Amino acid sequence: MKIALISGGYPTQQLQFLVFVQQLVEQLIDLGVEVTVIAPQSIDHNIVHKEPMLPYKNIYKTKKGKEYLVFRPLFFSFSGRGGVWGYLSTRTKRKGILGVLGKIRYDCIYTHFWENALPVYNFCLANRTPLFVACGEGDNALETMVETMPLSELQKLKNAVSGVISVSTENKRKCIEFNLVNENNIAVFPNCVDDTLFYPKRNEEMRNILGLKDDDFTVIFVGGFIHRKGPDRVAQAINKLRDNRIKSIFVGKFFDGEKVDPVCEGIVYKGVIHHDDLPAYLNAADLFVLPTLKEGCCNAIVEALACGVPVVSSNRSFNEDILNEYNSIQVDPENVDDIANAIARFKDDKEYYCKTKKYLLTNANGYSITDRAKRIIDFINLQITRIS
Repeated sequence: MKIALISGGYPTQQLQFLVFVQQLVEQLIDLGVEVTVIAPQSIDHNIVHKEPMLPYKNIYKTKKGKEYLVFRPLFFSFSGRGGVWGYLSTRTKRKGILGVLGKIRYDCIYTHFWENALPVYNFCLANRTPLFVACGEGDNALETMVETMPLSELQKLKNAVSGVISVSTENKRKCIEFNLVNENNIAVFPNCVDDTLFYPKRNEEMRNILGLKDDDFTVIFVGGFIHRKGPDRVAQAINKLRDNRIKSIFVGKFFDGEKVDPVCEGIVYKGVIHHDDLPAYLNAADLFVLPTLKEGCCNAIVEALACGVPVVSSNRSFNEDILNEYNSIQVDPENVDDIANAIARFKDDKEYYCKTKKYLLTNANGYSITDRAKRIIDFINLQITRIS
């Protein structure tokens, strides 16, 4: 099988963006699939935000040494603008993607996420090319797309799509509700992790580096420093508990236009780290806390679970495929008292904490991205067989 995979970005050593896409790509390749990545890069982001301009074509290697190509055609993004600017953005992005498609071989096109299906769905319809969409939207992108596209174009989009890989039951429900897909060509595959990196291993070395003592109870947050993710709510909950044994790690970065700075007693680290270093920080922590308001399927939560770290997160439907009463406490993500009470229970109730930890350690091997990649390949093959 040969797949042309279109993504809104792709990681470099300097910029760890959409790492989970790279992990899936490399698992597919190591399983024998030929994948070529197309990750359009924005010209105006380079000019305005001083992002480095990357080569048009790069050769990447999987951990097993298999080579694959990543193309980065240029386009004008004009983020958030409509009218002529929006038209120019779509046109230049489509032209860049189709230019790459004209140079490579593929049996189907796979896009992360719906927004990257928009430049190619008419092409797929015209050329009878199977189109698969990964639906992992964790914001309002899906709703915005449906609200802004004419019904006739939404119908063409639906006709073009051969299958949807949804990261959650909630996203599947939305896709069916918005009439983007039928029940028989969508499947739920929650996000998974590279289990050669993310696995349980108590990291005393990292605890020493961070200055943590044996009786410290360490809370870790991983995510963007934005309101939706809630790092400030975690900090407020910690301050409410007034316990100097509670230490905290905030892994993430600030975003233009929405600076949410978590401030509380006991912070031992706050800032960006390389994704490959994240397992060390997770395994140095006692509890993962992420009171997020909206997700597709949160990679950070799955990474914590894979490392055997108990979770406090949202009691909302997007978490129902990965969280349960045995591996987490689910709270109202906007209620700081709820967050504080959950942290306190894990800290103070040793029997409860040990029971949760035992469950996680017993089930830590259930988050392998290799198994997820195999299921996705089977799904794609099944859908192509159905339409052929």
